[in-house]
Amino acid sequence: MQLARLLLPLCLAASLVPAACESDAVLLDTGADSECGNGKLEPGEACDVDSDGCQGCVVVPNWSCDASGCTQLCGDGVLAVGGSCDAPKRDTDCDLTGYWAARETDYTRDSVLGSIQTSSTWYLYRLEQTGDDFHIAEEIECGVHVTGSAVVDSTPGTLRGLLYANRQDAPSPHGARHGTSKPASGGCAITLDRRYKIRGVTEAYLPADFTTNPALADLPPLPSVANPVTSTEIPDGTVDIDGDGIPGVAYAITGFVNGTRNAAQRDWKEYATPAGTSLPAASLVLAIPGAFDLQENVLRVTGCGGGCALIGSAAHAASDLHGRLTLSFIGKTFGSERVARVVAGKPRDSLAADLTTCANVRLVLPHDGSTP
Repeated sequence: MQLARLLLPLCLAASLVPAACESDAVLLDTGADSECGNGKLEPGEACDVDSDGCQGCVVVPNWSCDASGCTQLCGDGVLAVGGSCDAPKRDTDCDLTGYWAARETDYTRDSVLGSIQTSSTWYLYRLEQTGDDFHIAEEIECGVHVTGSAVVDSTPGTLRGLLYANRQDAPSPHGARHGTSKPASGGCAITLDRRYKIRGVTEAYLPADFTTNPALADLPPLPSVANPVTSTEIPDGTVDIDGDGIPGVAYAITGFVNGTRNAAQRDWKEYATPAGTSLPAASLVLAIPGAFDLQENVLRVTGCGGGCALIGSAAHAASDLHGRLTLSFIGKTFGSERVARVVAGKPRDSLAADLTTCANVRLVLPHDGSTP
């Protein structure tokens, strides 16, 4: 693969239009012979080794890389054996207090081919824990990427429009999202309570009380149209959160067919370590199994030529496959050297800073397209 000049959008979704970002980071000219992934450090590459700390020849925040590999950096809640930060771990066992990069991994089946789609949804979380109980003290949502029979990405407007939507911290009308993390079976057992989200519709389509855990089928039906390929309707209850002039929230589709799909969506997700099992205490990365359900009504498909019908049908949760929440510890204190490598500014104070933070979060926890 020959590369000339590489633009790395700060929102870091490969198929997003660069205008989605507040600014671009321009990497050096790689030259005609540069090839990321060949194991050779070439002009324009910060690293080229097989490691979680090197993604797309870019060094992941809080890692250090050389020709032999990458190691994580210590400080602000991260301890290690020896001065080189070998075998890093948190300085607490089950207490989750601090900043975390978060990635929700879910599985759906498309209605046309019945094939599995693997999705990643990213967040920045700041957690506060007292005793065995913790809550989300701050958060921002950092976009969606789906792979399978097609590739799906947040459009620029969707990335910005959902950045501060569906709050999970205390200012939410439903209060902060809570969980537990406590010693169990030689490690830690972790739960995170069920949370409902809507996209492209008003708050009226959320449960009045999240703690009653209603089924999605028992909630008011989402807005719909008779035919999303030909429709020009703007159904009652929809919201144009992405600002494209079309109801619902928009996603860019590439693969077997290209186009844009606008939809009304609603889901819930919850996570818990299975009974009798545990996660390693003080680990920097935690993967918590989960369950979720999804409803989607497609409201409009555009830019898809003769293949519009293929992206005009809704996706459904793959009930036989279990998703997970992956948490990667960043650090404890805002403004500390370790946290500042990922968190560009206080969350929700600056759109530009939050887009940069989201780009870093997606580097810390890249998309995992595998299926169970």
